[in-house]
Amino acid sequence: MEQVGAFDVLFTPSNATDKRLQWGIDDPTIASVDADGIITALAVGQTTVHAIALDGGHSASAQLTITPKPVYHYPQEVLEADELYSIEDYTVPSFIPLLVAKEAARIDSAKCSDYSIITAKLQAMREAIANLIGKEEPYNMIANINGDPLTRMAFCWFTNGGITDGEVQLIAKADATAEDFASGTDVLTVEATPTTTKPLHYAAQKSGIIEAAQLPSNTKFTYVSHKALAENLTPGTTYSWRVGYDGHWSDIAQFRTQDNDQGEYSFIYMSDSHIQDQEYVDYARWCAEAVAKTCPDARFCVFPGDFVDTGTAANSEWEWERWFEEALKPVLMLMPVVPTDGNHDDSPNINYTYHFNTDNAFNITAAVKPQFEGITYSFVYGDVLFLVYSKQDYWRGDYSYSVQTSEYLTNDVGYWFKEQVAKYPHTKYRVGLVHKNVFCGSGHCKDEEGPTFRACMLPVMKECEIDLLLQGHDHTYEVIGPVNPDTRTPILSAIADREPVEVNSKVSISGYKGGTYTVDDGTLYFIGATCGRKRYSPYDRDKLQSYYSKHKVQNYFDLFTGMFAQPEAPCFTKITVKSDCLEFNSYTADSNGDATLLNTMQVKRTQPHTVPTGYEDLAPQPVTTDGCKFISNGQLFIRRDGKIYNVLGENVK
Repeated sequence: MEQVGAFDVLFTPSNATDKRLQWGIDDPTIASVDADGIITALAVGQTTVHAIALDGGHSASAQLTITPKPVYHYPQEVLEADELYSIEDYTVPSFIPLLVAKEAARIDSAKCSDYSIITAKLQAMREAIANLIGKEEPYNMIANINGDPLTRMAFCWFTNGGITDGEVQLIAKADATAEDFASGTDVLTVEATPTTTKPLHYAAQKSGIIEAAQLPSNTKFTYVSHKALAENLTPGTTYSWRVGYDGHWSDIAQFRTQDNDQGEYSFIYMSDSHIQDQEYVDYARWCAEAVAKTCPDARFCVFPGDFVDTGTAANSEWEWERWFEEALKPVLMLMPVVPTDGNHDDSPNINYTYHFNTDNAFNITAAVKPQFEGITYSFVYGDVLFLVYSKQDYWRGDYSYSVQTSEYLTNDVGYWFKEQVAKYPHTKYRVGLVHKNVFCGSGHCKDEEGPTFRACMLPVMKECEIDLLLQGHDHTYEVIGPVNPDTRTPILSAIADREPVEVNSKVSISGYKGGTYTVDDGTLYFIGATCGRKRYSPYDRDKLQSYYSKHKVQNYFDLFTGMFAQPEAPCFTKITVKSDCLEFNSYTADSNGDATLLNTMQVKRTQPHTVPTGYEDLAPQPVTTDGCKFISNGQLFIRRDGKIYNVLGENVK
């Protein structure tokens, strides 16, 4: 039998909500059709395929012709590889390249007289065979900050389905070798918890990998996600680590725990890799290589979403695989990653949850449950409180575009912000990390949810005195503010030392770069372009104003007080936490993995923070009143459904 493809079905209207189909075929001796519409040839001949909508019973049909399979004269080495190598025996990431190389070498010698081509293709296939890795080996490995970075680090990795053994090993030593681990001396071992994933759709047609590897379009694989948490680590220590089990170990990576008296340190901002075809993989890898060369001592990398391009139920695990195994690997081997999800990462198959190991406390207490684990969490590193959060689930509770409300953002995310800043009142800087924007100046400025995000989050930015919000989503380099949260205008008196530059989209259409931004009275919003290939262009004053009916921000262009440009190259930013400022050094990366300085600026706070009213004496203690669970919190009672009551039991939402 040979699978020959699937029919495309077009619905009218295109936004029909129930697209379930029942498939049928007139002559089942000619071909079969499965529940997904995949056709498998059984004999030469003609027949008719039918699709019937379960909602309404509407139907459509198409003629199917099965012709004799042509006779090909393939290289014997390819035919032997068909028999010798099976995906059952090797890791998914190492076997798919063999399929691609093998199909490229499957050349009909009767039709190709240039044997140099055949020879080159066969050599590529031999190299892919040499790179095959046994099915027991780990892949997609990552370290994540989870809790106190002084003494804790979390880990996650994948294996093929059925491989459930796994642990992480650590040595308090930089650049440790396999021999160091094998010695057993001072090796810390932490057992992992394995979780078998759902069957995950492997790849989208647009990536090209399906056609190149000659995979069925609905190919799915089941994996095992392994997670481990190392605790009681020594502060200020560089650790080497690896994952797997006896005889099956990963490459060795490293990280450094926070110092007890943490002084100056740096971290990396990268965003929106949108992994899809090989070009996108290459661009993100160049950027990661430039980070590894330029900033090898950075403590961690923040990544606010859109790791991959294909979400939804038809997600692409190949894109996630390439993000870990090729695109970002130079960074992953040097430092932990601080992630949150983007809209392109959304999928009911919860790939995101399987791939990361971050603090999940928010999800446990949230009244509106997010789709993924560990997308909203906080940690303190040195003099900075990091507030990592997601807006992706704003619509899961009560929400309204017309009155600009979201139960999830106001009650769950908003309260969580206030709880965190009250818990850590003495950090000098409060830095948020999110994918979707509060303010932005390119294609997403006109997104329907934008006014709702501003209505819900600007009061939070104000009350929690957030100094800096690192955003993604807009794929353009944008320095916005500091913004007065009440008037939604720039605080020009808080800006100094900007450099006037040529006004154009590649340099800066605001006419400025650099600068020092004091954030005592408003938040600076930053988007560092993209580490990948997908780019948007910055909107000028007239174009931004033309979308006023959608974004509803008066004089929007005036908010772009610093560099506002499309650098037309992969970008990353090194942010250094100094005693007197947060120093930004942004870079572009070229195809050699070399970095070129793009912009330098500083963010400063000169006044100490306060805590939100009613949260000064935060000491949550569960109490029971009239059978309802409450959390006592200063002047207010926060019920588990997320609604806020005063001491008289009156709802003060």
